Amino acid sequence: MRSAVSVILSGTAPEQNMSYPDYSQTPLDHQSLLVVVRHIGRQLRTKQFNRAFERISRINQLKVFDSQNQARHIWIRYLRGYPQENNDWGDFQTHRKALGLITVGQCNSQDEFNELCRIHESLKVGYAFTLYDSRCILFGLNQDGTLYEESHSSDISPCVDPADDGFHKKNESNSGSPRDSAVSSTAMPDSLQSCSNSGGSSAPSSIGGIINIPKKSTSSDSLQNYLETPNEDTFDSVSEDSSSRSESVSATIQYARMEQEAGLAGGQVNADRQSVDKQSTEPKSLVAPTNFKARTLFYPTMEHSQTLETDIEEFIASLFWILESKRMDKLGLRKADRHLLLNSLCAPFEKKDFVGLDLESKNNKRRADGRLKKQLGDLSLQAGLLSEAISHYHSAADILKSVNDWLWLAGALEGMCSASVACLYPQLRRSPTLQRNSSLQGSELTKYKVAAIGTTNSLPPGLDPEQIGGYKPMIKNCLTPAEILEKYREAVTHYGKYRQAGIIETEASIKAALVLIEQRQTLHAADFLQNAVFISLQLTEDEKMQRFNALSELYTKVGFHRKAAFFKRVAAMRCVSPHNPHPNWALCHSLLLQLLEGYKLSLNPNEISTYNFYGWPRLQMQVMQELVGTAKRKGNNALATRHMTFLVHAMLPHMSRDERREFAQQLEALSKDAEGLPVPLAIDNGLIVPPVHLQHTPSVKVFKLVPPTPHLKPEKVEDKKLEEASPFVYTPFSAHRDRGAKDVTKAEFSWVEGELCEVNVILENPLPIELKVSSMCLITEGVKFHVNSNVISIPAESNMFPATLTGKPLEPGTLRILGYSTYTLGVKSNIRLKNMKNMLFPHIDVEIVPALPSLDVSTSKPKSEFFSSFSDSVVTSASISLLMGETQECTVTLTNTGKVPIEHLEMKMDSRLDKQILDIFKWSEDNIMSQLPIQPGASASFTVYIYGVGDFIGQPDNSNTVDNSSVSSLPVSNAPSVDGPSSLPSRLGAISDRLRPKRTESSASNRSSVKSGGGSSVLSFPVRSPKVSMASNVKNYEAVLNLKYSGGPGFKTGHFRRCGVAFNVEVSPTLYITKWDTLPGESPAQFYLVLDLWNATDHEMEVQYAKNKQILVEKAESCRIPVPVDRCPMTNVEKGKEEQACCEHIVTNVDLKWVLPECSGKATMQGIRLTPPMVQLVTVSPIHWEITINGESVKPEEIRFDAGEMISVNVWLRNHLKEALEDLSLSLDCFQDYQNGRCNYKLDSRFAVIGNDSVLIPEICPGSSFQHALSMIFFVPGLYKVDFKCNRKSSEDCVWKFNPPLDIQIN
Repeated sequence: MRSAVSVILSGTAPEQNMSYPDYSQTPLDHQSLLVVVRHIGRQLRTKQFNRAFERISRINQLKVFDSQNQARHIWIRYLRGYPQENNDWGDFQTHRKALGLITVGQCNSQDEFNELCRIHESLKVGYAFTLYDSRCILFGLNQDGTLYEESHSSDISPCVDPADDGFHKKNESNSGSPRDSAVSSTAMPDSLQSCSNSGGSSAPSSIGGIINIPKKSTSSDSLQNYLETPNEDTFDSVSEDSSSRSESVSATIQYARMEQEAGLAGGQVNADRQSVDKQSTEPKSLVAPTNFKARTLFYPTMEHSQTLETDIEEFIASLFWILESKRMDKLGLRKADRHLLLNSLCAPFEKKDFVGLDLESKNNKRRADGRLKKQLGDLSLQAGLLSEAISHYHSAADILKSVNDWLWLAGALEGMCSASVACLYPQLRRSPTLQRNSSLQGSELTKYKVAAIGTTNSLPPGLDPEQIGGYKPMIKNCLTPAEILEKYREAVTHYGKYRQAGIIETEASIKAALVLIEQRQTLHAADFLQNAVFISLQLTEDEKMQRFNALSELYTKVGFHRKAAFFKRVAAMRCVSPHNPHPNWALCHSLLLQLLEGYKLSLNPNEISTYNFYGWPRLQMQVMQELVGTAKRKGNNALATRHMTFLVHAMLPHMSRDERREFAQQLEALSKDAEGLPVPLAIDNGLIVPPVHLQHTPSVKVFKLVPPTPHLKPEKVEDKKLEEASPFVYTPFSAHRDRGAKDVTKAEFSWVEGELCEVNVILENPLPIELKVSSMCLITEGVKFHVNSNVISIPAESNMFPATLTGKPLEPGTLRILGYSTYTLGVKSNIRLKNMKNMLFPHIDVEIVPALPSLDVSTSKPKSEFFSSFSDSVVTSASISLLMGETQECTVTLTNTGKVPIEHLEMKMDSRLDKQILDIFKWSEDNIMSQLPIQPGASASFTVYIYGVGDFIGQPDNSNTVDNSSVSSLPVSNAPSVDGPSSLPSRLGAISDRLRPKRTESSASNRSSVKSGGGSSVLSFPVRSPKVSMASNVKNYEAVLNLKYSGGPGFKTGHFRRCGVAFNVEVSPTLYITKWDTLPGESPAQFYLVLDLWNATDHEMEVQYAKNKQILVEKAESCRIPVPVDRCPMTNVEKGKEEQACCEHIVTNVDLKWVLPECSGKATMQGIRLTPPMVQLVTVSPIHWEITINGESVKPEEIRFDAGEMISVNVWLRNHLKEALEDLSLSLDCFQDYQNGRCNYKLDSRFAVIGNDSVLIPEICPGSSFQHALSMIFFVPGLYKVDFKCNRKSSEDCVWKFNPPLDIQIN
């Protein structure tokens, strides 16, 4: 379509009549009626005018029924200003005619009302040749024309300059012609003209009856207004139907009437004035000037203008009927007279071509006929007759093509495309322009626009872009999407033949591009835009910048963002080009900011990771340098520093080594004029430039909070919470819930108020120069925190430079560490943890606990050289050597090195290796408590008693091998064993028949036993040979004395600290008990515990085992001693724990003391095991047995009777417990013992029982007795044994027997 490339910048074109292209037009604007809305007067605020314009612009469609009762959909386009040059092209394209004028103002007096009427009439003059009707909307007046009482306001609208008053008065006499008559003069203030150019248009002005075409200003300020002020597209509504309106209550007043008789008119006016003077008590209605011909709408206020929309609809309807009448007049024109209209059916530049032309020629007649058809198509399209308009366009195209009228043929083709677009894409209406927020970044605008383009699909339903060629529309003669493309291409080609129609061609190319964008044919749309670029237009520098800026916006809609950015950059460069006499650096900077999105740049450093350096780094660096230069030239040094900071921060990975040095030095030089501060910067156009932080110079590779040392780590007393009740034994949900509730941003440790806190960082300097950080400290929020500023000098290109950031919290609470701040290269940066790539959390919360004391610990024992401590809070250690059973003392001294007193102190010994560690260490709690509180700088001491604990029951040997040499004197029998845990050796030893004494009468009548199968009652423990080295038996015990202390404010909040003293205790063996057994004592209340002792030391040992009883044991020798012990009562002993109770009883009551030449100690029976027979002998039976035979008490000897003799037996059971025995069963068993391990219980034919051999006892109360009598008869001679036993009915394992059984000899 076009091939010239650079004509737009340097080429010239013939003089043109149109002002400049309207880049906001769409193809659907061809069917719209153009109405100009102007703000007049100074009383109405601009904000109120904007509200009124918004309400008016909502009436963008009106449904009207014509004379044949057919619905017509009329569309309206409202503009705040429209140049007269463009209005002159209304004969070529009727949608360019300004058909209506609406002025909006406010008045408070008659003079103001006259002035507003004058301004309205002067505005009508500029559009007199095309204007159909007008309305003047005035606020501050009642419906009857009287002043509204509350309408006075001191706010003056800046729209009108007071200097314009003289201008209006000067031209007042020249504005009195009728509405439809020829206008001889016009008057329009320049201030009104500049104020109304918010839509990118300008109004004409004329003086002395000559219409002057205004010259374009060469200043770039109008372009800035064009860029910053929303154009008329912003105020066009997209609603299809108007809301229902209430009936009009506004009164319209006919202010001027044409006098039929001049005398009568003058006399009537004077009479009216006299009548007004007489009615002084009534409110006076304002009187319009006699030359005011427009219809006025009065409203008190904006809130009381409910009928505004209805009145506007009435106004639009009047425009439609006038348009319809003109269409019908042209439609009814005779064919023979059509050539007479050729002078009016021409473009402005064609009028001189028809001078002296033969209009009667056949060619001109056909030309006139074709042009009339084309204009009928335009009028039909505006009148809502799409099908008729398309028919007229087709007819016009055929006729104009035959006479080679290329300009009007192009207009007919463009109108045909516009009508077809209205048929195919009725939803293709102008959408409200996105208003730029002052804090909205360019990247966000890009996302909005891209999303809007990507989701738009204005093709007919069910039609894809691939099916455009074969689509056939519903309306007859309507173009298909593919034909629309071809017709637009042909129209643009024909427009290109006329240099005077360059603006028309430009607008047609833009309209075609918009349609193709809706069809999602971006490549074809780009072709039309490229054609618009190469069209040579005679434009000023200001208009060229507007053109490039508009092309940039269109390329953005197409999706060619880089190309859009290119044109935006060209527009920016035109602002400060050498040909521009008034360079505008501020506007250049503003345009450069807008192109960043096309080059994948954003001034927000947080969005760099989003783009991930998309685009072209070298080009991006060039643009950023231009931003720095323009900001510097416009005098904003702070902004220049900000841009250079962003350049160094964002583009650092793409810079060479020399560029890094150069840009760093430039930044340092710029920061001398304006220091780089981490605060947003507001630009003149309202854009907010976010702060930029030098995160990479230097960059932090490691950011780690240093917890307090273990012995200074604060802890808090945790309240024991009840576990959640659940019917399940185990559920995995609670564990996951607790894990999810953990705050990952909270530090696992706490810091203490008033104590130094540290954060370790590893820094990297990517610059080839030494980087001096004059200040580096932490950024925190929450509690008061005193930060210490560090001065750091990082060598060039170093990547592992350690540093420490310190501070001191001044109050308790939660300290949130947000990041760190640096001051380098003249820029202060606040780097947040959330913006660091190697940080997983946006912040770190640390709990600051109230002030706590600190403790220093020392002991009187030497420190241990080697100590494997399992506690990290150990501050000192002590080493002690002991013998088993020996006790030593260790003095511990505590010194308060803190600033608050120690008010609370708890001590606890802890060892994870040996549970016996609790028996090794003892101390006095009262002694410690008496020394509290410990003031700062004071000391306290206490004594720890250390006992050499050991396993005296057998030597601690991990082998199960028994050395027969140590027990050779005791033969081992095949007694059953009682096995302990699998990890320990069996404690069942051999049974010696020689040690089993003969039971006496006392023991036989009082012993009770547990039901068992018999067996030995002697236990032994495997021991090593005396020849084994003593070093192998030495045991080492490690323990930590944990000191839990608190004081000051921290004590009140439940916080404390821990420190520990590590003890390494070495215990050597002394005495072992290798075997033990139980024997009846001299009284029923006692028994003898027989022990075999072995001296494991190298010295002679004296053993004291009872009062006034001792024995000497040679080294590596053994001896046997009997220890008298009281029986163990079974009161309050749980079932199954009888053996444990007996063992504890023995451990408590047996006291073995040993004495060596230089020390002494005590051996314990801890770890002893008992067999059921031993338990039977150790425990006191709850039942006392008493049995008589034939009235005599039984004795431990045989009782003789004859066969067949009746034997009477009485049994008494007495309860010795303090509780009742319930549900007992008493029974007797008679059997014969063959003395070979076999017993015969089947004696049914050998004896008989008279009475019950088994009886149930419901209850025996404490101290009460139960008696049972029976008789026995033996039939066969022999030796019989009778066994009496009593057991609980609920548990047969708990059995009490009468021992020994009765021996009855039957003769």
